[in-house]
Amino acid sequence: MSNFFHFLRALKIVYILSRKGILYKVSNSNLVPPRFLFFLNIFNFFIGKDISNETIGPTLVRILEDLGPAFVKLGQALATRPDIIGVDLANELAQLHDRMEPFSFEKVKKSIKNETGKDINEVFKSFDETPIAAASISQVHKGMTFENETVAIKILRPGIEKAIFSDLRFFKWCANFLSSLDKEILFLRLPKAVDVFEDLTRNEMDLRLEAAAANELEENFSDDERFLVPKIYWSYSTKRILVSSWVDGTKINDLDILRASNQKIETITKNSAEAFFLQVFRDGFFHADMHPGNVFILPDGKIAPVDFGIMGRLQVSDRIFLAKLLKSILEHDFLKVAQLHSDKGILPTGSSIEAFAQEIRSLSTPILNKKLGQISLGTLLGELFGLASKWRLKIQPQFLLLQKTMVMAEGIGRQLNPETDMWVMSKPLVNDWLSSNDLKKKFVEEVYMDLKMTSKKLPELIYKIDLILDHKNEDNVTTLSKSFKVFLFAFITVLIIVLII
Repeated sequence: MSNFFHFLRALKIVYILSRKGILYKVSNSNLVPPRFLFFLNIFNFFIGKDISNETIGPTLVRILEDLGPAFVKLGQALATRPDIIGVDLANELAQLHDRMEPFSFEKVKKSIKNETGKDINEVFKSFDETPIAAASISQVHKGMTFENETVAIKILRPGIEKAIFSDLRFFKWCANFLSSLDKEILFLRLPKAVDVFEDLTRNEMDLRLEAAAANELEENFSDDERFLVPKIYWSYSTKRILVSSWVDGTKINDLDILRASNQKIETITKNSAEAFFLQVFRDGFFHADMHPGNVFILPDGKIAPVDFGIMGRLQVSDRIFLAKLLKSILEHDFLKVAQLHSDKGILPTGSSIEAFAQEIRSLSTPILNKKLGQISLGTLLGELFGLASKWRLKIQPQFLLLQKTMVMAEGIGRQLNPETDMWVMSKPLVNDWLSSNDLKKKFVEEVYMDLKMTSKKLPELIYKIDLILDHKNEDNVTTLSKSFKVFLFAFITVLIIVLII
């Protein structure tokens, strides 16, 4: 019965998209497999209409906002998937801001009572009734503890879990339904994309995880006086309430206020670029929602990020790939770029590296030939990811999230100083990092852990193979069984020696 209701809901949404002109644009792109075009053209013939390219983004944003908070989050997630929706539409959705009407103060008081077992005036010395920000999942208030410390108090929307999980079930149904209809759609691995989106959304609805993320980022920058991550008040924080130190600063894109307060814009530009580099390459743990509203400049010039609901992680091998990729792109070594994609397993085996390099050159050259400050490697990566369907690229989710973050970081850099290129500033840091002993040590540690995990699974694997081989009675198979087991045990012995060394 649920499948039937999901189908009706999908038809309703398709109807809305057609009436607003979105489906007409989609059907005229190369994003839709031929089998689907027939059905889309039927809708467009009866109820569809054409709209200008300039209104696609704002129209789609309004539709998603009307459909509810989960669709807003979905739109933001799709902004990181140019391989699914195309580069242009991804760029439009990147402008989607997560803002909603705040819920009432009575509900705020009830939420605090339910979480802490105490009335709001027993928990906080003061509490501003009007929120400073209200989003699809939560809202933030200013308050003060009984120790006279000013804090930011983030509270989940009442009933948000039920609403979000209902929409997530619908998204999963849509992904599975579309994947079952066409092999072209199956290649995009939509169910996997929804699973990743679900994980991110679930994390956002457990504020303890956000607190842990802020705490980890604070530890990573504890010895750097240029940056300040808000302190987490663990004794006040729960699954639905997050309390952190109040950040009293200026938004990083409020240039007039920054200049009026004698802040050095060039220093801020340099420090923000280095902060991005350190998060991505040194730590492999980065803030993945770095729009200007989430970055503040304190009176002493320190950079203070807020809102740690969406964070990204990169393994050491991912960071090495990324560093070599960016270095090769900046040096116009497109054959190397293609080879890196092949070595990483992103470009399928058997694909022509030379032909792929030529396509990369055709996309990269117009962007790299722009003036200093106008080059966007984030946009270029988005263009490369847009080749996923044509080249069957196996793009990993962590790179998609990073690409969105790169575009945001570049946007902040251009707002601060249009003549500065953050990648030119970061290139020496990348080169030094690639040759550093710290990188080699971390890479060895990662390989060691991978081997260690593999070694733990080998005994179980041998046992299962043993059962299969012993099930056979033929003499030749029995001989093979003994030989195979001797080989596996020898392999384990060598592996243990490697681990010990």
